[in-house]
Amino acid sequence: MFAPHPDDAELGAGGAIVKAISADFRVGIIDLTAGEMGSLGTKEIRLVEAEEARKVLGVELRQNLGFPDAFLPFEDKKEAALKITNKIREFKPKIVLIPYWEDRHPDHIATSFIVSKACHFAKLKKIELDHPKHKVKHKIFYELNGQSKYTFLMDISKEFQKKKEAIMSFKSQFKEFSMEYLPFPVEERCKYYGSMIKAEYAEAFYMKEPLVLKDWATLL
Repeated sequence: MFAPHPDDAELGAGGAIVKAISADFRVGIIDLTAGEMGSLGTKEIRLVEAEEARKVLGVELRQNLGFPDAFLPFEDKKEAALKITNKIREFKPKIVLIPYWEDRHPDHIATSFIVSKACHFAKLKKIELDHPKHKVKHKIFYELNGQSKYTFLMDISKEFQKKKEAIMSFKSQFKEFSMEYLPFPVEERCKYYGSMIKAEYAEAFYMKEPLVLKDWATLL
C-alpha cells in the first residue's frame, strides 16, 4: 500500500488493512513523505507516530521514501515513479492500494498518478533497476478527501475500532476522533457505506479494471 503522508493509510483503508492481516495476508505500507509541512507536528514526531500506528494495525513493514511534503506535484515524476517501481519489484505485491485521484490535496493526486505509473513500469523488462520485473495483479484505489464511484464496499465492522486506534496514534495531528479535527468525517462516511451493505461500518474501493468473478459461487 502506498500513502502520500503518514496517517493517510489509516484514514483511507485502516479497516481493510486489519482485515487483510487477519486473513494472513502480508501487508506493507510505504509513505511517500513524512508530512513535515503540516501545521502540526514535525517530521520526527510523525515518523514515530507512524511506527506506533504500524504496531496497532499489525503491519509487517512500513517505510518512508522521504519525498518532500507539499511538493510532490513538482517532483521529477520519472525519478519518483522509478523509485517506487523499484519498491514494487522488491516486495512483489499482488495487490497495490493507491489513493483515489480525485482529491482536494495536490499530494494525494500526485501520489495516485506516480504510483499508478510505477505499477506499469514494474512489469516492463526493459526498465532495468535493482530487482527483476513484476506484474501487479490488482490496483485498487482507496478514498481520502474525495469520494469515488466505488467498485466494492468492504465490511469493516469488526475492524473499525482498530482503525480508529491507529488513526489516533497520530496524536500530533488529531486531538480527538471527530469532524472538528479529522480531515474528513471518517466515522460518518464508514457508517454511511456500512448502511448500504447492512453492516455497521464499511470502506469503499474503486478499480479501473473489471472485477472478474470466476463463477456464481464467488458471490455466495
